[in-house]
Amino acid sequence: VAANYVEYVKGEYDAQNNWVAVAKDKVGGTEFKIRSKVIINAAGAFVDRLNGMTGVETEYQHIFSKGIHLIVPRLARQKRVLAFFADDGRLFFAIPMANRTCIGTTDTPVEDPETEVTAEDREFVLSNINARLDLNKPLEIGNIISERCGVRPLVLKKGQKSKDDFLQMSRKHVVETVAEKKHISIFGGKLTDCLNVGEEICEEVEKLGVNLGKVDGKWYGEPGNQVKSAYYKKAYQLGLDKSIARDTGEMLSDRLWRRYGEHAIPMLEAIDKDSGMAEPLIEGTGIRHCEIDYIRDNEMVVTLKDYLKRRSKLEYLLPYEELKRLKGIRETCEHLFGDEAQAKYEDYFSR
Repeated sequence: VAANYVEYVKGEYDAQNNWVAVAKDKVGGTEFKIRSKVIINAAGAFVDRLNGMTGVETEYQHIFSKGIHLIVPRLARQKRVLAFFADDGRLFFAIPMANRTCIGTTDTPVEDPETEVTAEDREFVLSNINARLDLNKPLEIGNIISERCGVRPLVLKKGQKSKDDFLQMSRKHVVETVAEKKHISIFGGKLTDCLNVGEEICEEVEKLGVNLGKVDGKWYGEPGNQVKSAYYKKAYQLGLDKSIARDTGEMLSDRLWRRYGEHAIPMLEAIDKDSGMAEPLIEGTGIRHCEIDYIRDNEMVVTLKDYLKRRSKLEYLLPYEELKRLKGIRETCEHLFGDEAQAKYEDYFSR
């Protein structure tokens, strides 16, 4: 079972050698207990905080490097990632993001994983992109549409001194097991290494006496060529290669396959029955009517912010007032939240 908006309150390792965790439903407000043989702390930058709450001592800990990106109007017509070396020596990118460009990043030591973009961060990113691209007009603060901010959790042995230059610190992960408490912590790492981390976790869990069994076939990645070919054949028959998104320039056939893989096949069937299902759901975007039911049923959308920021990225692409006026947002709310649509809409747009 996977769940979001559930808070870990506290936990203890009991006399029967089981973990008993108290969790809180952040939507409904109720608390409940979860019993398990093993706990895997995969809380990212919050691993140390969670270990402190459970009373688990580890050999490793995190230090944090803040990275930010600014989203600005599209800087180039070509859909290419531009890479440079910034003034501080780290790699600096201009990345296509629909009809915008995402520029950054920074590498700044911070004490806390919950941080924010500063005036110095903005100045660093803007000055570097202006120095490295021959723009018609230099980018200014007013050109920033939105911002992204987070921390890189870097692994360090407790008592070990960190390097003065964060760029020289490893981004590799460490999996640490406290066997006597059947507790596993994942420190550091990058998304690109997730499969290796998963394999290590499975090995550690089995060492702790839990038989995971074997998984037949490949559970990740795209379906095989046979499924893909059948999908594109049907999409071509429906003319989806001629349906182009205004914001990304992407063909609808490619969008649905890229986002949903074999789960896009029922969407083709819906379009075959009703051509209106291929029409844009939200004005000026590539989002289509045929997608929204799948998103509602499978992508764990609890708030409108979940959808606009974490699923569709529209919050990054459009200024707040423009997003509020966008035709189709209310209809999207109705599809996602039913009777709660108006409350969810007002909750997001009341700021």
